[in-house]
Amino acid sequence: MHPFWDLAIEPTLDAAEATEVLEIGAEAGKTTGRLLDRAQRTGGTVHSVDPAPQFDVARVALARGERFAFHRGRSLEVLADIGAVDAALIDGDHNWYTVHSELVALAESAAAAGEPLPLLFIHDVGWPYGRRDMYYDPASIPDEGRQDAARAGIMPGRSELGSPGINAGLWNATHEGGSRNGVRTAVEDFVAGYGVPCDVVIIEGLHGLAVVCSDERREAAPGLSGAIARLRSPELLTEWSARVERWRIDADIARRRAEAERDAAAARLQRLEGSLLDPPEPGRDQA
Repeated sequence: MHPFWDLAIEPTLDAAEATEVLEIGAEAGKTTGRLLDRAQRTGGTVHSVDPAPQFDVARVALARGERFAFHRGRSLEVLADIGAVDAALIDGDHNWYTVHSELVALAESAAAAGEPLPLLFIHDVGWPYGRRDMYYDPASIPDEGRQDAARAGIMPGRSELGSPGINAGLWNATHEGGSRNGVRTAVEDFVAGYGVPCDVVIIEGLHGLAVVCSDERREAAPGLSGAIARLRSPELLTEWSARVERWRIDADIARRRAEAERDAAAARLQRLEGSLLDPPEPGRDQA
């Protein structure tokens, strides 16, 4: 989610005057660090949820003190204990059941505290998991909430799984689309059933980001109207498109560099093997 930070997430958090912020899915901590930098500036707290973080949680906690509250576990196991927050960034398990349940839990915590629905940022509303479930641990999802899934690859424009394809090592739903399938579908279903009008902005690219702002949250922070309008502006779209293109170019350069290094290593190995198979004649000057 961190590529969206300075262009979309941070300005909208500031407009919402959000101090209590929840992050679901910390992974390597790239977004966590940005949230904590902002918390230092605003005097807020970051609640970070992840069952298996890929960074040194104790070190971050020591450095950040009261600004950082880490919750080790699955989101649906700990959200009720965290309570109401001003904003939530959701980038955990990419499936309908988990995301919809997270949104319902956040809404329930807000209602219990007499607060509006948090400002929501949900990643992976684009391809490949906008309309297709993925499960890190299928057994953690109830049977009635789980699509048929297999460890096989995904390709754009192809509903069925197979090879070639990406993310073949993950449990992917065996078909794309339909009811209760995918992150974007979960967001749409939640908003449709929430009962309070919500504005939903989708920023396409890099797997897609949804920003959800309820009318109640907008009323609580007058600056949010302008911030949400900015997310739809031609200026932001132009800047975002330029960034996505730059990342594509950088990725292509990195791929070509890796291929060149691989080819050079293979050539060196071939020369070494040739020298071992064809040793110099005895007595020949090797100088």
